[in-house]
Amino acid sequence: MKQLIRTARGAVIALALALVVAAPAAAAQPTRTVIDLDPLTRQLPAGTFCDFDVTVQRPGGWLSIMDFSDGREALVGHAVGRIYTNDATGATFAASTSAHEVDRFDPDSTLVRGVVTGEFNFEFLPGDVGPDGVVIDHLLELHIQGQATYVYDSNTSATLEFVLQGTATDICAAIS
Repeated sequence: MKQLIRTARGAVIALALALVVAAPAAAAQPTRTVIDLDPLTRQLPAGTFCDFDVTVQRPGGWLSIMDFSDGREALVGHAVGRIYTNDATGATFAASTSAHEVDRFDPDSTLVRGVVTGEFNFEFLPGDVGPDGVVIDHLLELHIQGQATYVYDSNTSATLEFVLQGTATDICAAIS
């Protein structure tokens, strides 16, 4: 009986030591990169963004990128905004960004599956699948408030799936 108790006590101590050793590995923190976004003004000639000339001003902010050991990546935009101006009419659209994005890269398929929540811009290129499964035939940048899930092919740079929950504003339409 004493031998059984001693063996059980030894097993409990061994298990406790194993948990103490494993705890730091399980609690590994993600690699965090913070990018300061300096103020920026860009001129976009007609046809490169909208059908008319546009000036885009970004007052600044920062972006936090966290890479996890299991392949997930989280992006958090902080106080990032843009002001889009139709150069011909002076019409403006202010697009603030405050969002949280998590995606996972699958190296076997090269697909990125993600979810972004908050207030953010999402750009579609010709051939991308957009809201409601519609294939986009022109450059489209939406300002979104809500949540979007997406699948992106890192080989072709194509958005293959996109589901929106919330509201979306076509920026070019807003300043036309």
